[in-house]
Amino acid sequence: MADPHSPTRPTRRRLGHRWLLVFPFIWQACLAPAVNDIALTPFGLPFPMFWQMAGIVLTSVVIAIVFRLDARAGVEAEEAAFLAHSLKAHEDGAP
Repeated sequence: MADPHSPTRPTRRRLGHRWLLVFPFIWQACLAPAVNDIALTPFGLPFPMFWQMAGIVLTSVVIAIVFRLDARAGVEAEEAAFLAHSLKAHEDGAP
């Protein structure tokens, strides 16, 4: 059973910004069928191809934002504590 006071236990309040990662999924999985029939050709590209390229840019921006917010929330410190705890458990012979 997980220790509720473990430094590796995430809190909901601190990681709530990770819901931003849903936007690229919605962009690609939910909205792509809606843009398949659009006849516009921005930059000479078919619109669905332009949509996918814009989705790549959107995804990169969202991941960068989440990365920065994770750093601000102290996730790197939690990861370091988790790795130290795992290394100590490995040295002690725990599975």
